[in-house]
Amino acid sequence: MTLARDIPNVLASFRTNRRDMWTRAADEFAFEAEQAIPLLADMAEDYGAKDVIPVVRKAIASTFRVLMRADDSNGSIQLVIAELLNLHAELCAQEPPAPATLAAWIQKQQFGELGEYFRIDVADYEEALGERGLARFQEQLDKRCAELSSFTESPELEFSHDDGWHARHALRYNLQRLAVLREDEEAIIRTHGGDLPRAHLRAAAAKALAEAGFVDRAADVAHEGMDLPGGDFQQQECGELWVELVSRARRADAAAAAFEVFERWPTAANAQAWQEQAGDAWRLNREAAIARMREHVRELVSYLLADGDVERAWREALQAAQDGRSLPPDLWDELVRRYAKIDPVAVLPVMVQLIDDRLVEANTRVYPGAVRRMTTLRAAARDAGTPEFAERFFAELRTRHARRSSLIGRMDAAGP
Repeated sequence: MTLARDIPNVLASFRTNRRDMWTRAADEFAFEAEQAIPLLADMAEDYGAKDVIPVVRKAIASTFRVLMRADDSNGSIQLVIAELLNLHAELCAQEPPAPATLAAWIQKQQFGELGEYFRIDVADYEEALGERGLARFQEQLDKRCAELSSFTESPELEFSHDDGWHARHALRYNLQRLAVLREDEEAIIRTHGGDLPRAHLRAAAAKALAEAGFVDRAADVAHEGMDLPGGDFQQQECGELWVELVSRARRADAAAAAFEVFERWPTAANAQAWQEQAGDAWRLNREAAIARMREHVRELVSYLLADGDVERAWREALQAAQDGRSLPPDLWDELVRRYAKIDPVAVLPVMVQLIDDRLVEANTRVYPGAVRRMTTLRAAARDAGTPEFAERFFAELRTRHARRSSLIGRMDAAGP
């Protein structure tokens, strides 16, 4: 076999003449296309990356055309394109194309329709481009900047969705990535909006600074974002990022930072971060942290489970339920699964309550989950040595919901 004979066979997997590309057809196309990606990698090994790079580019273009007319609700075709883009970057690193040609291709994708859906990072091509290619890349960016009179290097507080919207965003993204590649601290701040009073911009600047190696500066920028305008979740992101960066920099104030963030946002993750930073001193603070999280029982139980304290998690969950502050069903499921190993009998009434809670209203969408829990209950009752407990409950359910034919049908099919 030769490369010329292999190419049409492989590319056929990335094309289709079907017009009715609804979800099922899109998934079928994506499955076949995904199977062909390893074939492209094999071709690169057999014939050399340089000759396969143009084939990968054709596969990207063909798959994107299919995406533009498909119902890709599941994102399966998008994943194929993402894998193809990753493969393209890998092959370019193995056998770099001419720097000018590669720089032009990257920008054509970034500033074209593909770039509106996928981010192509010039950093992935740093080695392939080399200094000459990066200089060429910068020249092309400068030309685009000159053509956009409305462009500013720093992110605007509000974006106008005019004809130049995508070009401005693509330009700014490239300038941000080049600033990181060049380890230009002030350019990173400027292009990521780290001097603007917005929490989410501080978070973006901090991440970029850390990527470039300026961890201490990144920590300070993230800390500033905690008190800047923005949604609470954006301020919280800054706080959690601050703790992570202070820890990475091995600063003496890491435990104090973790405590400050936990006090403001008493989540399971922040409790775990404080515990890691506090070291031996954590045993003096654990009860205070647990008391603080009782206001947010989901976070408390999540923390205790992560910490391996299943018995305490069970007691806290039951007390919260008595006080009218219950857990979401998925967390109850996890708690029941783990506590059943400690006291298999005690979990049975809770499992019954979880099933009953789902059946309060006649809603066919909740029946599959309820029946799955019934199957789990039967197994748990058998393991606990009380199989009759489940059988009595199922009989009572059938009587109580006799008019719900859909539910009874699912129960008949599943066994309960």
